[in-house]
Amino acid sequence: MSLPRISIQALDAFERVAQSGSVQIAAGEMGLSISSVSHHIARLEEQMGVTLFDRSSRPFTLTHAGQKALGHLSQGLFHLRRATSETQISGLIGTRSLRIGIVEDFESNVTPELAVVLSQQMPRATLSIRNILSHEAPALLRKGEIDVAVASMGDGMGADIMGETLLRDPFVMALPDGLDVDPNALMGGQGKLSFLRFNRNHLIGKQIDEHLARSRINLVERFAFDSAQSIMAVVASGAAWSIITPLGFMRSERFAPRVRLYPLPSAAFARQINLMSRADFDEPTRRAIAGVLRQIIDRTAVVPIKGIYPWLSDSYTVLNSAN
Repeated sequence: MSLPRISIQALDAFERVAQSGSVQIAAGEMGLSISSVSHHIARLEEQMGVTLFDRSSRPFTLTHAGQKALGHLSQGLFHLRRATSETQISGLIGTRSLRIGIVEDFESNVTPELAVVLSQQMPRATLSIRNILSHEAPALLRKGEIDVAVASMGDGMGADIMGETLLRDPFVMALPDGLDVDPNALMGGQGKLSFLRFNRNHLIGKQIDEHLARSRINLVERFAFDSAQSIMAVVASGAAWSIITPLGFMRSERFAPRVRLYPLPSAAFARQINLMSRADFDEPTRRAIAGVLRQIIDRTAVVPIKGIYPWLSDSYTVLNSAN
């Protein structure tokens, strides 16, 4: 039996709509128009001879045939993406060693997969991956302690540090799930819940403080922690609310079911995650690693949360260097 000439983009569109239940969300993730995504889905259904989605419900739900197709096609897409990642980086890393510093926000999902890809493509090289804090990245690069850093951009970059954009990570409110609280009132300093902040000696803590100061918002400080996991744990317990990012939320999956995210009532702001290196580091290698990271980040840290919070579709996005 001859196989239909199905495009990979149509399969990608199908999987994204299946995960989010929304053609609009899938279109935003793929950088396509809504009509283009709808056409891809309709064409795929025509080629396969089945109806994949029940369009009478919102969000869209998979038909029985759609559920069966998703199971098989997702496996195929996974292997295609993995092959693309490995092809991108294969042959570009000719060095005998590569030392990577990466923020711990990626520790539970992105870092393990990156380690697998690089270790397979560098079988005879020395590979080191370590957790770092964003504000440490420029100094570690300049001292030669690491070759590349995956971190949030801050002060002290300078012309000697080059970067590839990876992710726009917006700040959001994190509240205990199920509590009848008004996000606007909390941001105004009202309500019984305490505000839990990141420590100010961390770049993310400084970024939040600067935004609150610009917005002339003064919140009483009771708790201040270093990690998103500790913050999520306290919020999940019902004792406080906080300002975090979707990436931090995904890092703390064990507490996520008891935490609810909301858009900031004040002006929106975001941090940017970049892959950075010294200016003398091999540019093709840096770009190849960035390409692999974008695919892993999108698949493991971005797409899953957009299915839960569709309002993040426009603000929580993987970035190319051209963005």
